[in-house]
Amino acid sequence: MSSTKTAYNFVLDLIFPKICSGCGKFGEIVCADCQNQIKIIQTPTCPKCGKITPSGQFCKSCKDESLLTGLLISADYRRGPVKEMIHHLKYSGQRELALPLAKLLVSRLKISKLRGQIVVVPVPLHIHRQRLRGFNQSELLARAVCTKLNLAGANALKRIKFKKTQVESKGKERRENLIGAFKCVDGEIIKNKTIVLVDDVSTTGATLEECAKVLRLAGARQVWGLVVARG
Repeated sequence: MSSTKTAYNFVLDLIFPKICSGCGKFGEIVCADCQNQIKIIQTPTCPKCGKITPSGQFCKSCKDESLLTGLLISADYRRGPVKEMIHHLKYSGQRELALPLAKLLVSRLKISKLRGQIVVVPVPLHIHRQRLRGFNQSELLARAVCTKLNLAGANALKRIKFKKTQVESKGKERRENLIGAFKCVDGEIIKNKTIVLVDDVSTTGATLEECAKVLRLAGARQVWGLVVARG
């Protein structure tokens, strides 16, 4: 790093000091203590029943209930700073948090046993919401994963229905809100590929399921959800 850039960054840190999103201490966007509190998900399980499966795919008893092949979960949402990191990224505009969160996704994807040619696809926001937020956090995460692992990526999905946020909805209402909400806009890159569908958090799984349905209809061979945490 050049001395000019170092001096510039030093001045920026003086004017806008970094604050840990986990504990509020000055110095780093995520301090070492908070990083050590992140609980990594070590055991892959069926997203439906919780039975241990090799890579987090649906078990034999549950696989017919989902269009997702499986769900790769990186970290615990309720323990450590992950929940706060995600909230600060999405609602406080702290885009620099996308990198440490993406590192969790990268670690999880590295130990998975996915087959076929992989294409990474972010869960899209509706254009109106993306304009309000200024970015799509799932796209930031997906881009970082592609860069770190040298994988192909595509904005192959578009959200075409604008509804109230899924955070404000529950259960059946979530699922109903999402019917017909997405369409595939890049079928060529999807066809016969193993799709890794990236999102920050999966709560009921309704968003990932609806996206998986659209991707399967477009010819995807497999669709795996990859999320930082499960709410």
